[in-house]
Amino acid sequence: MARPGVTLVELIVVLAIIAVIAGVTTLAFRRADLTPSVEPWVSAIATARRIAIDSSRTVRLTVRIGDSVYAATALSDGSVVADGRLGIDRLSGEVTHAP
Repeated sequence: MARPGVTLVELIVVLAIIAVIAGVTTLAFRRADLTPSVEPWVSAIATARRIAIDSSRTVRLTVRIGDSVYAATALSDGSVVADGRLGIDRLSGEVTHAP
């Protein structure tokens, strides 16, 4: 006759499920805290790049940061040619260092 209770396998399965749920929620909260605030000029360059890719046309824009004005060009292949002081990676269009 079987005795009522919890087997070791059932206990391990429940603990594994709890560990997975805790890991997923911890990563989600950590990622939400590390989301950087995006400067408007970074968003403008990303938008220009997206428009250039979608329309297969070159998009030119100027970016004003403080008292300085910088030029950037988003090409239809997804690359971005910009003033070196902006610190934009030519291939990905991402900012590597801000002015």
